[in-house]
Amino acid sequence: MAATSTFEWVVLTMGDRPGELERAAHSLLESDGVEVLVVANGAPAAVVPALPNVRSIVLADNVGIPAGRHAGMQATQSAVVGFLDDDATVDGELSSVLQAFEQNPSLGAVSLRIVDEHDTTNPRHVPRVGGVDPGIGGSVANFLGGACAIRREAYDEVGGYFVDLFYGHEEIELSWRLADAGWQVRYLTDVVVRHPRTEISRHERGWRLTGRNRVWIARRTLPWPVAVVHVSVWLVAGFVRAPGACRRAYLAGWWSGWTTRWSSGVRRRPIRWSTVWKLTRLGRPPIV
Repeated sequence: MAATSTFEWVVLTMGDRPGELERAAHSLLESDGVEVLVVANGAPAAVVPALPNVRSIVLADNVGIPAGRHAGMQATQSAVVGFLDDDATVDGELSSVLQAFEQNPSLGAVSLRIVDEHDTTNPRHVPRVGGVDPGIGGSVANFLGGACAIRREAYDEVGGYFVDLFYGHEEIELSWRLADAGWQVRYLTDVVVRHPRTEISRHERGWRLTGRNRVWIARRTLPWPVAVVHVSVWLVAGFVRAPGACRRAYLAGWWSGWTTRWSSGVRRRPIRWSTVWKLTRLGRPPIV
């Protein structure tokens, strides 16, 4: 299956967590046959740990998370590419991730289980509605980009990440297009990713982009009747979930999702109604 004999993992960094980045790379390299590509996203190459089987590419500016991961995918060659946040570590042998792809030719992406410093899983890190059953794997409708692996063939077929999003919801939208092309997504729990508990508000524009991107992904990828319900549900849900100080930013972002436009090269391509039903059967109808 592999285009190379290695299993390549991409770690995106802004260079502000060198100690965590080195621990992330070490945890990946504990598995046989793994190589690590560090994408320095607006950071100097000097932040990359000098370790065997670790190389880097340097992006002059911070291009955002989806564009940074896309650059990493383009700079690798393996048939399956893993992605890990720079402040996360992996517990477990990564060969089981490759085995999942080898055993299922229709598997497009896997999401790994994330646990925090208290050995619990944040409900928003479980790819099921309500964050239920974090320890039970199986078929799901979406995945998390900071702890995942993606089949290159599937990624290329659907056009890769919607890079204009910059931060937030890029894997949700990519999952919709994967499902529409017939690819499956699975949640694997035998490999655990340890990641400190974080909140959206840690990013300066986190809640504003969250609001905008909810509208953008619906406008680009959902049939209009579903898109209208999706953005209406998330107008309310996002407002309720956002901390009080962030609610104005969320609403401003949601409105800007209607009044702004992504780059001209990105066309609206709504998924089929059969895909809407498929996602619904998987427990994640594309309105929530």
